[in-house]
Amino acid sequence: MDLLLSQINTGQLAWAFGVTLAAAYFHGLLGLGFVSVAMPLLVLFIDLRTAMVVTVPPAFFLSARLAFFGGGLKQSLGRHWFMPVFMMIGGVSGAWLFQTLPQQALLMIIVLVLILFLSIDTLKKSHVHLPKPWVMPAAAFFAFLAGNTETSINMGAPFLLVFFLIAGYAPNLIVQVINLCFFSGKVVHVITLSIGGAANAAVTLPEWIPGLIMAPVCIWLCNFGVRKRERTPVETYRRWLKGFLSALVVVLLGKLALGLWPM
Repeated sequence: MDLLLSQINTGQLAWAFGVTLAAAYFHGLLGLGFVSVAMPLLVLFIDLRTAMVVTVPPAFFLSARLAFFGGGLKQSLGRHWFMPVFMMIGGVSGAWLFQTLPQQALLMIIVLVLILFLSIDTLKKSHVHLPKPWVMPAAAFFAFLAGNTETSINMGAPFLLVFFLIAGYAPNLIVQVINLCFFSGKVVHVITLSIGGAANAAVTLPEWIPGLIMAPVCIWLCNFGVRKRERTPVETYRRWLKGFLSALVVVLLGKLALGLWPM
């Protein structure tokens, strides 16, 4: 854990824990992407590598829980086995981007992916649907894109959500297939982070400990959020979160424009 602690002070560590746990709860409450909410907040005050090290273990176990314990696994794999495969292929190239691109370029990708995430409700209103012959090629393409952003910036959900939206899939199918993709992407992500590279040192086993400690708490908070969602109208919370994330885009762009992040 020495390298992790050398790159982060007590206040930053508290911020990382607080954001990660809150994102797990809102993931259950709102049905929104765990890391798609957590990562833009984390990179405000800590470096990208540390943000990944803290959030990848909870994301790995959350995706495993939703992928393998939701029922209908055989049917989901039978029809969409190639999406996790393309997610993993994209994950390898995304790991290369993480090791090659400067921090500011990666942070700009986070902003662009967050804008895509915020645009999903607008896309719903457009009623765009893929012709049936295009569904499988589009599934592979979007899974590959999601794999790239999953390992380069830890945010693969928006590309998958866009695909499922334009493919017109049923919500219960979306949840399982998307988490199968997340799980396969996280397997690659853990491996590539543990290998490391020229720009970012390999993540050691002790560095994974904070995220591993948070993983069961994140699962409990996610489940608590799901139970709360079943009893509470959440559209107001969704609007508030969208407004908050929209403001966060402005803040992130401002920090990039002012050069407040290192190259």
